[in-house]
Amino acid sequence: MQRESTVAVYGLGRVGASVAAVMLRHGFSVIGVDVDKEKVDRINSKEKIFSLEPHVDESFVKGIEEGTFRATVDLKWASEASRYKIITVPVPLVLKTPDFSSIKMASEAIGKGIKIGDVLIVESSVPPGTTRQVVARTVSDASGLKPEDDYLLGYSPERIYEGRAVYDIEENYPKVVSGYGKNSLEEIAQLYSKVAKKGVIKMSSIEAAELEKLAEGLYRDINIALANELALFAQRLNVDFWEVRNAANSQPYSNIHRPGAGVGGNCIPVYPYYVLHAANRLGFHFRLVESARWVNERMPLVVVSNFVELFILNKKSLRTAALLGLAFRGDTDDDRLSPSYDIIDRLRALNVTVKVHDPYVKKPSRSDVQVSDNLVETLAKTDGIIIVTDHSVYKDLDYDKVAKMSGNDPIIYDARGILYGKPKIYVLGTGYKGP
Repeated sequence: MQRESTVAVYGLGRVGASVAAVMLRHGFSVIGVDVDKEKVDRINSKEKIFSLEPHVDESFVKGIEEGTFRATVDLKWASEASRYKIITVPVPLVLKTPDFSSIKMASEAIGKGIKIGDVLIVESSVPPGTTRQVVARTVSDASGLKPEDDYLLGYSPERIYEGRAVYDIEENYPKVVSGYGKNSLEEIAQLYSKVAKKGVIKMSSIEAAELEKLAEGLYRDINIALANELALFAQRLNVDFWEVRNAANSQPYSNIHRPGAGVGGNCIPVYPYYVLHAANRLGFHFRLVESARWVNERMPLVVVSNFVELFILNKKSLRTAALLGLAFRGDTDDDRLSPSYDIIDRLRALNVTVKVHDPYVKKPSRSDVQVSDNLVETLAKTDGIIIVTDHSVYKDLDYDKVAKMSGNDPIIYDARGILYGKPKIYVLGTGYKGP
C-alpha cells in the first residue's frame, strides 16, 4: 500500500465498513481499524459479515485478494501507514450523557502516528463542538502538531440509510464537508468529490456541519413524536388516525410521519441528547426536543397498556405473547436501542411469557432475550401478538393466517400500521372497536 493513497477508517461498524468499501471501490487502499479482534480476524479471513449492506463484503474480499485492504486492531500503526484517517467510532450515551472515551482513544492513537500533511476527518455523529474541542485537542496533545498548520482536519457527517449505505454515499446524497480552515476544507472537499456523484456541500464551519447532521435526526424524532401523539389522540376520539394522516398528507406541505412502538437505532434516539448536551452547556433550553423524547420513549409503555386493555375488553387471559420484530426498523438486523426490548421487559413484569420472532436478527444485543426466525413456532399457542417492527415479511399476514399458526384465537395488535385495513386486527391509532 502506498501511504499517500491509503485511507484508514477507524471503526468497522455499519458506517465505517460502508465508508471503507466506498474508498476501495474508488481506487484507494484502505486499512480498516477496529478494537474488536474477533471482527477483524473474521474480515481478514474473508468471512462475509455485512450481508445486509450490498457491496461491502465483496469489496473487502476483493481488496484482501488484491492487497489493497486489510483490517487491524493496531490503531497507531494504521495512522502511521495512511495519509487519510476517517473516524467513524460511536459516541454512546451513558445515562443520556455522551461518552467520548472511544473517540478520544481513536484520536490519541491517530495523534501518535499522524504526520505533517496528513488529513483527518470525523464522520461520527457527535455533539456540536466535539471535533474542535475533543478530537483536535487530543490529536495535538499526542502529536504536538496543530490542525490546519501541520495537518488538515474537518468534519463530514455520514448520511446513510441502513441497507443501502454504499449507494447513499456514492449516488444518493451530496456529501456535507467542513474544515478547520480553508486548506482543510478544500482538501476534504476534493477527497469526497471523488466518491460522491452528487458532489459536496461546503459548510462555513465544523460546528455547522456537526449540527446539520443532528438536525436531520431531530426533524424525524420530533415528527415521529407528533405522529405518535396524533395517533393516541385519534384513538381517544374514536376516529381513524390513518384516514386522517392519508387525507392530511394529500396537501403538499403536510408530511405526517408514521407512528410506532418507539424510536430505536443508534441515531434518532441518540442525537437529541447530543443537542441537549451542547444546549445545556450554553444555558439554552430546547423544550421541543425534550418533549419529543418524552413522547417517543413513552411509546413502549403505551403499546403494552393498549395491548393489555384489549384483553380486558375482550375478557381474555394474557399468559403468552409473541413479538414480531426485534430490529429497530424493518428489513434490517440492527436491534440497537430497539423499543422491542422495553416492551419485552414490561410484559415480563406482568408475568407474561414472551416469544420473539425476527427474520434478520440472529444474535440479540441482550443475552436474556432469545429470538427465532421460525414464525410458526413463535406464534404457536400464543394468546396475543404485537407487531413491533415493519419487516416486509409481516405485511402478508392476516388474522386467519396468524390464528392458524397460533392454534388459538389470538388478539393481534399492530403497533406499526402495516396491517391497517385488514379485518380483526387492532392497529395503533384506530380506537378499540373489537374484532
